[in-house]
Amino acid sequence: MMIKTILVDDEKDALEVLERDLSNYCPDVVVIKQYQSALEAKAGILELRPDLVFLDIEMPEIKGVDLAKSLKAEGFAPAIIFVTAYPQFGAQAFEVDAVDYLIKPVESDRLRQAVEKFMTHNLEGQIAELNKKPPTFIRISSQSGFDLLKIDDICYLKADGPITRFFLSDNQPVGAGRNLGIFERSLAGKGFFRVHNGYLVNYKYIRQYDNRESCIVLSTGAKVPVAQQRLRDFLIWLDAYTA
Repeated sequence: MMIKTILVDDEKDALEVLERDLSNYCPDVVVIKQYQSALEAKAGILELRPDLVFLDIEMPEIKGVDLAKSLKAEGFAPAIIFVTAYPQFGAQAFEVDAVDYLIKPVESDRLRQAVEKFMTHNLEGQIAELNKKPPTFIRISSQSGFDLLKIDDICYLKADGPITRFFLSDNQPVGAGRNLGIFERSLAGKGFFRVHNGYLVNYKYIRQYDNRESCIVLSTGAKVPVAQQRLRDFLIWLDAYTA
């Protein structure tokens, strides 16, 4: 994992020491830029969009905490680890959700600990973002391993004894060795409805309902039967997807 990082400190020696220590003890951290000016640092951070910023607290132009607030106001809030000789600003630092607060001279173990904390928080954030998004694929087992099918490409599913057949938008069927009820649960809330004991249909492909044949006609030309006892619930369900 490469962590793109910017260092900000008005003391050149402090920047050199921090870059050396990161290189020695935190190999995942890649320093892409250093700044001794807080004003220049703000412009650089907004342009380069680093994953992580090591930021001094006491600087002549803008204090580190104020720089962090200013970045957030501009719509970009990178992870920040404060590095300072002043322990009394810790409370202010965590008001801007700092990952950590290191006191100079920084011990190697504390530096590693701070970077590991960032990596943990970053991973948790990525997982949380993924969990917000609905899955776009479904995995079905095959004799040789498994197939990944894009959910949007599935027109309908058909029960065939203990096997379920997936019919895709390219009219290619794919078989899976599990019953239809299992896939009905997997696809719940994703635009599928069980219109018949043996069929599950994707609303995106419905083009017509033929009352004479009691079937749905899909955009692919396929016809899917609708059980009379399911018709009312099907029409109520379809209302959620139609104007």
